[in-house]
Amino acid sequence: MSNAIDVSVVVCVRNGAATIQRQLDALDAQIEHPPFEVVVVDNGSADGTADLVRQWVGQPVHAAERITLVSSGSAPSIPHARNIGVLECSGRVIAFCNADDAVRPHWVAAMSAAVTSRELVGGRLVLWNTAGERVHKEFGSGLVATSYLPTVVGANCAVARSTLLAVGGFDESLPPYGFDDVDFSWRVQEAGFPLVYAPGAEVDFTLSDTAASVRKRFLLGQGRVLMAHRYPRYDSARYTPWTTVRELLQSAGALADGLVRHRSLDRQTASTVIANAGRTYAAMRHRVTGLPSRRLIPEQNR
Repeated sequence: MSNAIDVSVVVCVRNGAATIQRQLDALDAQIEHPPFEVVVVDNGSADGTADLVRQWVGQPVHAAERITLVSSGSAPSIPHARNIGVLECSGRVIAFCNADDAVRPHWVAAMSAAVTSRELVGGRLVLWNTAGERVHKEFGSGLVATSYLPTVVGANCAVARSTLLAVGGFDESLPPYGFDDVDFSWRVQEAGFPLVYAPGAEVDFTLSDTAASVRKRFLLGQGRVLMAHRYPRYDSARYTPWTTVRELLQSAGALADGLVRHRSLDRQTASTVIANAGRTYAAMRHRVTGLPSRRLIPEQNR
């Protein structure tokens, strides 16, 4: 039987020493799988993550045929880390999962079966909070609908290697977090490749805690400005310094009014304030520096 790698699994991590072991164990627990490899991309961890991964690599038995640990440098960036991981991959299929989640036992097999030609595949997310409690929400079941085109979620997706390289991988001009999977999904579809859903490719997905959510909402706000410029069919708004400051002040006023009237913090309004702050920051930055050009995997590396 040939041991040629069929699926390459890319796991990007930054300061994940407290959580990544669960995902590594889940990859070792794969069953009925084709030959696969694991590429762990350390994105500037300072908490001993790399040492922990090396200890795991040194264990005598693994489900994966090959395991590679690479560094993507110290600057935090999910799209950059993913592209670095891609360049280490040899599989027909390249799959992505997060360091703080856990793929279920048939995940590799399901992703391999779903990518039959040039597809981009999204799997099912089973949601949990940081206390280990199941969260029953519709998000995660099926592809993500948007006002433009559907998308996969970067925490649970796979794509034909040839398709990924044809569109240049992930766009490193986007913020360190947010929209890289959306942008990738749309470029894949615009290039004529299919997007499909594989319900059997399941991942136990851990929702972010409050501190992480604040940072992510701010970065998502930044990304929204750039995505609106590149995809006006998704968002036709003109995010200028003036319009974003106005929306920020309005949302902050609504938040303050709620605190005064009801003596409570409305989480949805607070989330809007944070996102509007991110949009304001991006609009002002783009006014000074201009909109960034796409940064994809260089042609000579594809």
